[in-house]
Amino acid sequence: MSWVSFPLEGFVSSGVRGELAWYYTFEGETKRGFCPRCGSQLFALDDGGTSIGVSLSALDDSSGLVPVNQSFRGDAVCWLPQVPDSRQAAS
Repeated sequence: MSWVSFPLEGFVSSGVRGELAWYYTFEGETKRGFCPRCGSQLFALDDGGTSIGVSLSALDDSSGLVPVNQSFRGDAVCWLPQVPDSRQAAS
């Protein structure tokens, strides 16, 4: 699953009809937001976090987004290229 992160302050979701269903992935740490109609996982939110993760598949237009990091590199499938972690300054 691919995610894109947005600042939580001022974040507005459009297109979701009804109240999201939130469930903790890790109790007291991280929760996920699910569509009330189809059950798709749409959001990830850390308690006390300043950003919200949005599933890439939930976006109407993801063109122009460039990956900057990859989680769980050690578990990545060998047939997909790794995403370089461009958040770190080159030494």
